[in-house]
Amino acid sequence: MISRLMRNSGMSAVALVAALLAAMVVAPALAQERPPIAIGPYVQNVGADNATICWATWAGHVGFSPATRYTDNARAYQHHKVLLRNLKPGTTYTYDIRGDGSDVGKGTFTTVPEGDHSFTFVVLGDTQGDQGAHRYIVRRVIAEKPDLVFNAGDLTSDGRDLWRWATFFRVSGDLMRSVPYYPAYGNHEGDTPYFLDFLSPPGVGRYYSFNRGGVHFVVLDTPGLYMPDDNQAVTQAEQQRFVERREQYWQRQMQWLKDDLAGHRDAKYVFVFFHYPLYTVNAMPGYVIGARQMREAFGTVFHDYGVTAVFNGHDHQYHHALAGGVHFVVAGPAGGSPRPLAPLLPETVKAATGYCFVRVKVAADKAVVRIIGIRGDTVDEFELRPRAARRVH
Repeated sequence: MISRLMRNSGMSAVALVAALLAAMVVAPALAQERPPIAIGPYVQNVGADNATICWATWAGHVGFSPATRYTDNARAYQHHKVLLRNLKPGTTYTYDIRGDGSDVGKGTFTTVPEGDHSFTFVVLGDTQGDQGAHRYIVRRVIAEKPDLVFNAGDLTSDGRDLWRWATFFRVSGDLMRSVPYYPAYGNHEGDTPYFLDFLSPPGVGRYYSFNRGGVHFVVLDTPGLYMPDDNQAVTQAEQQRFVERREQYWQRQMQWLKDDLAGHRDAKYVFVFFHYPLYTVNAMPGYVIGARQMREAFGTVFHDYGVTAVFNGHDHQYHHALAGGVHFVVAGPAGGSPRPLAPLLPETVKAATGYCFVRVKVAADKAVVRIIGIRGDTVDEFELRPRAARRVH
């Protein structure tokens, strides 16, 4: 199944065998059958000594007529996730899920170097992958050569639609073959199981965290926090149960967040990602109300624990706000249609409309944040400094 998976000067045969052990277990059967690749391959959750290679193959379909462009919804996917372990830090590997000499199943990834080091990450928002603008943004992102990519939610315009997931992966494929992609749930994902079927972020839940160098990253789950259309209950009793479960889930996540941040007080930078922003310049009443409710839900937790910056999506605008010493950045649309700006807030530093994404270059003494438009222009640029350890009583 995976042939010529690694090129690593100086890697021992023992380490190579250990790294490939999971893949070799199923290699003979897949090598004989070689089902067509439907999606991927792509790399997920890359660490210093591990990486996950993902792809999907066709597992069956239902024919019907007249045909529509949504025929992928009548197909069944088989998901494949191979965890590679015992890799060497700071090493570039080549993988191949086909082993037939073609490029269709090949990709590369680079494991995380040990210790503090400089690196680049990109933040996308509202890719809503069936939009043509998403293709142009992906090309711009690839040109930046990021080490990892975050998506602040709404990867597709309808997470229940397999056709839209297939489109997302076609558009993102050249990027995701080599660069680990860390997603957050958005309202357009809803409660779909496809999110974790296709993607493999760290941990086992819908919120997670990890470290790279001197940076601590946290990805949270906020869909359903205040959006009434997320609730499909039809009776008052069902609605009450929904509200109670939502509140319990939120309390568990908030306690997890506080414990997680308390355990990483010495990180030079702490970056948090989730979908709904706390500060909005979108004039639609639902967005204004939602931002206020998000501020009430989070309270002062980001300030209390010295978070460097919070990155969000949802608004289809770029917005940089500063409150309580914390930078709040709405990444802007990377595929979904841009929306006009409302009057700016007292906390607003800069706002703009139009397709864009965020690039962050992290170094020991500073992190440089540049917002890049679809034509490669600079929409905004600012610096973040390493934080002092924050103690919470």
